Amino acid sequence: MSDLNPFSLRQIRAWLQEYQVRPSKGWGQNFLTDRRVAQRVLEAAALQPEDAVLEIGAGLGALTLMLAARVRQVIAVEVDARLVAILQTIIEAQHLSNIVLIQANALSQSVPELLRGEPQAKVVANIPYSITSPLLEHLLKYKAHIPLIVLTVQKEVAERLVAKPGEAAYGALSLFVQYHARVEYLGRVPNTAFYPQPEVDSAIVRLTPVPDRLPPREQKWFFKLTRAGFGKRRKTLRNALTTLFNSADRASAILRRAGIHTSTRAEQLGLEQWMALAQETVRTLYPDTDAP
Repeated sequence: MSDLNPFSLRQIRAWLQEYQVRPSKGWGQNFLTDRRVAQRVLEAAALQPEDAVLEIGAGLGALTLMLAARVRQVIAVEVDARLVAILQTIIEAQHLSNIVLIQANALSQSVPELLRGEPQAKVVANIPYSITSPLLEHLLKYKAHIPLIVLTVQKEVAERLVAKPGEAAYGALSLFVQYHARVEYLGRVPNTAFYPQPEVDSAIVRLTPVPDRLPPREQKWFFKLTRAGFGKRRKTLRNALTTLFNSADRASAILRRAGIHTSTRAEQLGLEQWMALAQETVRTLYPDTDAP
């Protein structure tokens, strides 16, 4: 296996046949076949020799092996036991001692658990659409352990992550991610870069986590408000938030005090305005307490 090439379509098919693996649509098993895309991902991660990297969805090791050649430690997580068996064989054949292989659903363990004692790790992942939102929530919950996240996701999702007010893709997910991180869209990845070919293109995004911008109570309300606002995005904010406050008058009063017209719609507010609305909400609902 010294000359193995995990980007080779012939090699991929041979492994899948040998281990009787049929790629799962449910698990988003589309294996990267374009080394140039992998190179773009690695460059985006600004890897240093002393880095530890958490790779989610290691697949057949295309990124895993390139990461292992550049960093101190790779923690590779793969949910499919059949692929883990192939990866184990590859790692042993290459005599790689700096890869920790974990067979698990990444959402089932906290990031500190996954890191196996590493205080911090950059995250590099090629992830399926079905787990993008829950995985982002999971990772950003533990952002103190993650200095950088580089993901290949479906292009439509990438556009949602970087969307601005007034754009069709702008929504609660945009605000959730932009609250927690600085987000950059680094370019399209054609569906021809994968086997089997997915139906849509992907894109590379880079997230640089930032410290929380609001105290805990205001932060909790920030996410409540954005979910409620975009849950009824065709309605004015006054109407969209009435259920949340159990009162149209209270919704109107809070919006006015935050400097937001009651006829405004969710997609018209930027991050700073949503944060101001969360702060005004807490001031109104909890007037007699200074506690977060």
